[in-house]
Amino acid sequence: MADHENARRVILRIVLLTFLILLLGACAAAPDEEPGQQAAPQSADPGEAIPETEAETESKPPIPEGYDLGGYTFTILNGNIGDWMYTYRVTADEETGEVLNDAIFKRNLATEDLLNMKITAIDQNGARDTAERSIKGGDDAYDLVLDNTSPAFKMALGGSVLSYDSIDSIDTENPWWERNSLRDFSIANHVYYAVSLFDTTHYDYVRTLMFNKGMREEFRLEDPYELVREDRWTLDQMEKMGLAVANDVNGNGQWDDEDRYGYTSWSRNGCEMYVYAIGGKLSVNKDENDLPFFDLDDIFYYDRFDAVTNLLAKEGYKANFGTAGNHGGLDYFIAGQTLFFSESLGNSHSLRDMDTDFGFLPGPKYNEEQKEYYSFGGTPYCELVPITASDPERTGYVMETLAWASQDTIVPAFYDVTLNGKVIRDTESGPMLDIIFDTLSYPSQVAFDQCDTQVTDLIWGGKGGFASYFAKYSRIINKEIDKAIKAYSENNQ
Repeated sequence: MADHENARRVILRIVLLTFLILLLGACAAAPDEEPGQQAAPQSADPGEAIPETEAETESKPPIPEGYDLGGYTFTILNGNIGDWMYTYRVTADEETGEVLNDAIFKRNLATEDLLNMKITAIDQNGARDTAERSIKGGDDAYDLVLDNTSPAFKMALGGSVLSYDSIDSIDTENPWWERNSLRDFSIANHVYYAVSLFDTTHYDYVRTLMFNKGMREEFRLEDPYELVREDRWTLDQMEKMGLAVANDVNGNGQWDDEDRYGYTSWSRNGCEMYVYAIGGKLSVNKDENDLPFFDLDDIFYYDRFDAVTNLLAKEGYKANFGTAGNHGGLDYFIAGQTLFFSESLGNSHSLRDMDTDFGFLPGPKYNEEQKEYYSFGGTPYCELVPITASDPERTGYVMETLAWASQDTIVPAFYDVTLNGKVIRDTESGPMLDIIFDTLSYPSQVAFDQCDTQVTDLIWGGKGGFASYFAKYSRIINKEIDKAIKAYSENNQ
């Protein structure tokens, strides 16, 4: 299992290194540029072939030799229609010169040619409801359903989708499966939904931390990139830097929307970034038999919840204007009113026109004794196979081939759309994204409201009282755990 994950990381890093070399070469080729002036973005030729790495060249299509679907039309019900992301589409009609669109087009075309089939997608909000109506009617309308983790979990509980382990053509040991999604979404070693490289939303949903580079330089703060590289990027360091820029700019003695703050985000997003970064979590755990159990009522987690609560309550540190509706106060970060900003990565495309340069960082460690950085993968869209699928083996082979073909199309395209001058404006942020993507955790959907949503509300609101909260809700959480274990067991008899 570790070997497969290492292979995937090698692919990511080789692709990243290629783009960084291109970027550095572009900068070196501009000797007449004035000090401090940024080189113009170097766009990739949309028709240029993406160079293959040795690892990619050796990878063979995950299908039997001669496997042929005879022109079959494979139908995907795509519930992902969030326009805040880099892209929600899983098909493309033609090449347009837009990096992700063209990667999707090439990926799908390669899959169609290999399997002798056609791919079509129906983009529709509320995919779960549509799919379950079809399933209850015994209709084989959809080969594959895409929806995010909450409705995916409900479909798994209801027995309307097949577990991956019941489909022989799906091999979750392949390196194009996001290993931590398999780990975090399984129950009793059964996986009904997960993330592969086929899906672009698993990048978009990642909770990321950004900082204003101009403000950092203006206040002569330590370089956070260097702090990360030296394993000194901690909660205390972030607090010190955030408070250093906080200021009652208009001098009215009140913290209002004209002032400058250390940090902005919104309740769930901001708290998830912090809690997972410092080694905590907002989810049930699992035992050696892959069965969920509740352990958040422990001093280890209380310490981390309190640490984030206390930081966000510091006067001038957190701007109190961030909501889900305004993407965590994105406009305040663009206007230079906050040093730090955390949001889902997909929202970072809104920063393309920001005048001041910014960079990406992993969330801070709890302290320097914490061995590694941790990141939160959010609740991305996952792949589900309806129980009414007439040929699950066929569906499995298509899923595997799409993910396989995404390695040298979707992966480099996503790095390109962020690294190649469109969002990120420096070479240091690339390795930061590498750290983030390599350390993702995902929340179990078991008792998600009680373990995540309500807890982040307590943290964000500075209310605390976590021991009494979990004393009140532990019975409900354990009831949800029993319900999930029972459903997964009965659905696999």
